[in-house]
Amino acid sequence: MTGLAAEQGLRRPLAVAFGFGLIALFVMAGALGIAAGVAIAGLLALPSVDELKKLLPLELPFAIFLIFIAWAWASTAWSPYPSSDQAWKMALGAPLYSLFAYAVWSLRGPGRLLALYAAFIGLLLIFLIYLIEAVTGLFSSFFSEGLVRGQMLRDATRGVSALVCATPALWAFCTMIMPGRNGILAATFFGLLAAFLSWKFGLSSGVIAVVVATILFGIGWFYPRTTILLVGISAVAAFVLAPIFMPILLENARNVALPVTWEVRLDIWQNTIQHISEKPLFGWGLDASRTFQDKYQLAGQASDYRPMHPHNVGLHVWLETGLIGVLLFASAILALAIRVSSSWCLTRNQGATIAASAGAILVFSLLTYGAWQEWLWGCVAWVAAMCFLVGPEPEKAADQ
Repeated sequence: MTGLAAEQGLRRPLAVAFGFGLIALFVMAGALGIAAGVAIAGLLALPSVDELKKLLPLELPFAIFLIFIAWAWASTAWSPYPSSDQAWKMALGAPLYSLFAYAVWSLRGPGRLLALYAAFIGLLLIFLIYLIEAVTGLFSSFFSEGLVRGQMLRDATRGVSALVCATPALWAFCTMIMPGRNGILAATFFGLLAAFLSWKFGLSSGVIAVVVATILFGIGWFYPRTTILLVGISAVAAFVLAPIFMPILLENARNVALPVTWEVRLDIWQNTIQHISEKPLFGWGLDASRTFQDKYQLAGQASDYRPMHPHNVGLHVWLETGLIGVLLFASAILALAIRVSSSWCLTRNQGATIAASAGAILVFSLLTYGAWQEWLWGCVAWVAAMCFLVGPEPEKAADQ
């Protein structure tokens, strides 16, 4: 018996299973608590000191990402936002989220099977809760009309976003638990259901993400390494070149009839690009986007709306950390894509799942969410952990 098997015991499998259950509850409640759930599970499943030492030196992608966080933290020195607590959240969160994913990867035998079923059941329950709300409006009916109910429904779109990012993992689980035709039919059903929920909750980016994930899963099944690498390169290009290609997109989008929310988003992107041009090298500093007083219109009327972020990760990183931050962030993504795509134990199912999940996350990163939202970071760790479950056990991988 190896050190990994001997050290595992019961604590880590139970902590991971509990973590998947806790994360599922947070996703049902609107996803804001995902980061806390992942961090708690990471602490509960914390490996021994001797095993932690084996993680040094750090993998190159993670090391570069930590340098990026350090640069973002340093940018608070010139940020106009007076008291940002985002830097320490990132610095503390990144290792904890990674520890949860590592704990899942290190599981073997019955412990790994327990984690897989915990993740699978958690996803089924999330789908069930959001389906009930979409069809009946049961849960939102407990809230009075107005701001409180509106906030609840906005939280629901965040939860559906997290669910869409995790849907490729559910596809893989279905084919593992129900091999053959039944697994394929179940995966197809959940893909259609994810698209339906996105549409029902008014999350157009979710529908796009499901379509992109479906295409990437299919291509990734036949060409897993190439697909993962291409998704990584696409993400790097989208983030680094955002200030260049976004104006072209904006110019063409103005000629199309769009919902009010998307018209406002176009204005946000336009204003963000203008601010980037003013301080392109170092950026405005962490959380600076919270201080801008740009004017927006809703349905042709002046509004007091103030976005907390640019709703585009690439523009957000550019805006607040400048060219230096973007290059560090992009380098971490590229290094990760190369590392994962070159893994010699990568299976077709795992490769397709990683490519599809990364594609869905990329869609939301380009169209909907900001760079510093800790729930999104936690969501990425949650999805990564499930991608580990789809692959071979550590010891079996080493024997291949």
